[in-house]
Amino acid sequence: MSSYFSTPDSYEKVYLSFDPMHRLMHERGMTDLQLAKKVGVKVDVIRNTYKYQDTVTLSTIRSICEALDCGPGDLMTAGKVECIPAKKEDPDAR
Repeated sequence: MSSYFSTPDSYEKVYLSFDPMHRLMHERGMTDLQLAKKVGVKVDVIRNTYKYQDTVTLSTIRSICEALDCGPGDLMTAGKVECIPAKKEDPDAR
């Protein structure tokens, strides 16, 4: 999962890791299927968050937090950050 933070000259793409969520599930003895049922989503939604760093909605994150009795910071950490230059409009291109 990634988020973007922009400035006039560039933007940063931040990748979020859901590895802490997987560790927390393991500590609580909860399987992907059990968490998915508790949250009310398909098991693939849970698996894809930490296996493929897939996009997950804030609503799902909130539901996972309720199911695991934790906060969002307990589920994820910021990973790689890329700084990408903003595209400059070429005035001669018109």
